[in-house]
Amino acid sequence: MRVVAEFQTLSAALQAGLGQTLAADFVVVLQSYSDEYAQDQINDFIGRLLFARIMVCYGPWCTADGRSHELWPVAFRVPVASAAALIELELTGFLTGDQPLFPMSAGEEVFAHRSVFPSVKETTSRRQVIVVSDDAEIRRTVTGILHALNCECVALPMLVPIVRSHLNTCAAAVSLAVIDLDGPRDNIDPCLDLLHNEFQIKQVSGMSVFAASLARSKFASGSPTGFFAVSELIEKTELLAQLQQV
Repeated sequence: MRVVAEFQTLSAALQAGLGQTLAADFVVVLQSYSDEYAQDQINDFIGRLLFARIMVCYGPWCTADGRSHELWPVAFRVPVASAAALIELELTGFLTGDQPLFPMSAGEEVFAHRSVFPSVKETTSRRQVIVVSDDAEIRRTVTGILHALNCECVALPMLVPIVRSHLNTCAAAVSLAVIDLDGPRDNIDPCLDLLHNEFQIKQVSGMSVFAASLARSKFASGSPTGFFAVSELIEKTELLAQLQQV
């Protein structure tokens, strides 16, 4: 790989001839806040790089984009927390000759494109994992991903007696718990307390639609555990990429 250029703004990249006199196979755009780039600049940029790989990594202040803003196509937008895993996926696709996503790709096509599991070595030891959520569909999705990532996974509802009973009876030690943080605190807090204090599970990952907001609350609290006592926060909209990193 060779980095051919870096620019502070989209307009600077366009003025330098990106997509015309300056060729690039893969372009990564960093967006810190909504409306950072004008629509005409975005359109010009996409038009010049129609057959290149484009990834727009957006920060927490841009989470609502896509619902309230439609400046960038869904095919290009990636939360910054998932950027590393998805950049790796795009580079692998480039090496194997896979076709990149086009700007007009639908959400279903984007999901299918990014739902590529890494190869799991047979020598890799299997992790014992529990998934705790009152949402049955979320439980099925997360356990499916974790099974493909070589984990022995059990899905449980957000009920302390059921979680405690499972942990008391399972033969192998659980090294990772993935818990749903979108729900009443009265249900979530006792489960977190159970996982941390009673069973002392070392890694507890919290998943939420509002992961970026919770991350800011964690930082602002000044506490090592933050608003929710979790090791890391996972965006529910980017489960595949972020569970791979975990």
